[in-house]
Amino acid sequence: MRICLANLLMFISLYVMFPVLPLEMAGRLGVPVTQTGIMFLFFTLGMFLIGPFHAYLIDAYKRKFVCIFSLAAMMAATVGYAFVSSLTELLLLSTAQGVAFGLATTAGITLAIDVTGSTLRSAGNVSLSWITRFGMIAGVALGIWFYQTYGFRDSLYLSITVGSIGILSAWGVYVPFRAPIVTKLYSLDRFLLPRAWLPSLNLILIAFIPGLLIASVHPYLNSCILGGIGRPLPFFLGIGVGFLSSLLLFRMLRLKDKTLRTVIMGISLLVIGMVMLIPCIPMLVPAVILGLGLGLAIPEFLLIFVKLSEHCQRGTANTTHLLCCEIGFSLGMATSCVVDMDQLVLIGQLASGASLLFFLLLTYPYFLKMKIR
Repeated sequence: MRICLANLLMFISLYVMFPVLPLEMAGRLGVPVTQTGIMFLFFTLGMFLIGPFHAYLIDAYKRKFVCIFSLAAMMAATVGYAFVSSLTELLLLSTAQGVAFGLATTAGITLAIDVTGSTLRSAGNVSLSWITRFGMIAGVALGIWFYQTYGFRDSLYLSITVGSIGILSAWGVYVPFRAPIVTKLYSLDRFLLPRAWLPSLNLILIAFIPGLLIASVHPYLNSCILGGIGRPLPFFLGIGVGFLSSLLLFRMLRLKDKTLRTVIMGISLLVIGMVMLIPCIPMLVPAVILGLGLGLAIPEFLLIFVKLSEHCQRGTANTTHLLCCEIGFSLGMATSCVVDMDQLVLIGQLASGASLLFFLLLTYPYFLKMKIR
């Protein structure tokens, strides 16, 4: 529970800033949003730079302190956004934050596996993945609302405060002693699962869809109205409601082939949600539908990754799943900074349709052929 809480707060802290940073930095630096949007690609680059060293760092040092140190580095990078004065500084800071985030998430996943009984680790992996995705959605919704209500500096304070509480939560985790393992300095262990390369591409395409809606476009999407008081709500608040509702819908599914039906239903809802992003339909409706789709499809992909992995590769499967999601989100956020709203909706519709065909024609047949358990 403490690891889940720490990851939830870490993702909230990170994604509170993501919807507002491109616009804020563009105004401060006097450059187009198309340039500041590149920061998301450099953030992902940072995750890839540290990835091959995950296994060594986590085995050579106490993984709990690796997690705490990485979280603290993330908070330091967040503070740094208040002092950015050039595009180069912004990109370097984003890369550093990506390095810290990549290491913190991997250490958190490993800790979660360490403190979970062997018979419950698959369920624990799914729970941790689900809570991190919810943290992303909650962070985006909270960040947009806080920025529009209080401004950038207060949003920065919120991010730092939430992240600091996450550090305290991770500090309270009790980790049983385990003898250190001699590990190569450079390894794909706990970083990438080669057997999941095809589902990884599919997941990146799926995560690309909500990524399109995170950065730069929220002024166009915040047209949901609360009751009759005319108060705008963040679009991602509706996505959060749908995401939570997906838990109930998943529990109601009593299907023989749950993976196939659940993923098809989830991606189909993404297609419907993107098609419904038109002016004549209240934005709350497609937001909830998109949240339902994400809540069904993305966690189920983690089970696909786990079933493609060896017994000792559950952590690697979880890290690969997380990395693919972040790649998709980052590509979507970067794309949203260079296209207008009409183009963005069209791209999202095409991506959602392509992801469904990708799953039916390529991913699922590959999964049936290659799964180990």
